Amino acid sequence: MLAVALFFSYRHQLTHTSPEPPEGPEQTAADLSIRNFSHTAQKDGRTQWILEAGTARYFKNKSRARLKRVNLTFFPESDQPETHLTADKGRIELASHDMHISGRVVVENRRWRLETEALHYRHDSNIIFTEELVHIWGEAIQLRADAMEFNLNTGKLVCRGHVEGTLIGADAFKPKKE
Repeated sequence: MLAVALFFSYRHQLTHTSPEPPEGPEQTAADLSIRNFSHTAQKDGRTQWILEAGTARYFKNKSRARLKRVNLTFFPESDQPETHLTADKGRIELASHDMHISGRVVVENRRWRLETEALHYRHDSNIIFTEELVHIWGEAIQLRADAMEFNLNTGKLVCRGHVEGTLIGADAFKPKKE
């Protein structure tokens, strides 16, 4: 259990209405269940992302946690905007910090909003991607694609498969010069 403390930092938030407690580890295959879970990834003193979930179940033998009611905020290294993600559930691989998020996935920043049913996050390259149908819209963009990849640091968006939509202006998804 002490090892869990090294991987997780969590906080207990008191509210007027208490949510249902998570299933205890004895009711699942999980080694530990946490309510109001929060984990912050940092590198060289800079916050990379903050992950929050209504519940988290930690599986020591698989070095992963399963999450419900996911909220995730990415803080890119560059001057790209913060990106916020919400979803019904997810899974984080503790060794790599890679994530699989699913169930009514919504990703937003100040430029656009994206909706899909499943999304992956690759921590080492700071990229989110999906092989599921995705809808993206904003002030200057309206797209639908069979798959997409978005680099959170550069702002580069790549859509694949059957792609259709409208881009208004040349700067809708123009990556920042490095």
